[in-house]
Amino acid sequence: MTLSRTAIVAMVCALAAHGAARARADVVVIDNHRTVEVDCAKDPAVRLIGNHLTVTARGVCAKITISGNHATVAGSAVEVRVTGNHNTLTLAAADDILVDGNSNTVAVKKAVKLAAPRATDSGSANQITVPR
Repeated sequence: MTLSRTAIVAMVCALAAHGAARARADVVVIDNHRTVEVDCAKDPAVRLIGNHLTVTARGVCAKITISGNHATVAGSAVEVRVTGNHNTLTLAAADDILVDGNSNTVAVKKAVKLAAPRATDSGSANQITVPR
């Protein structure tokens, strides 16, 4: 079977497009004492499962989840969930902030898409600052 040049080019383009669609991934850090930079355009979800992590997110992530302790996170995300303890988040923007852990500090400057960020605090001794 012989394929025409047009058919080969069409197949290559289809495979490249399929690969590009799958290129988006998530970042999962299961470690301690690490510093990570994340490009949210490439990695829209960030999950931190470790202690003493420092993360800088560029762009707006879809979701940032922190299950560890003593993390320092800077960036923006549509949704942020903190289940660990003693974490510090300085967010340029976030829509939904859910804090289940304890003794966390979360500061948000503005919302991503909403009129104002929404924060839910079911932990204890958390300091959450959001504009109203």
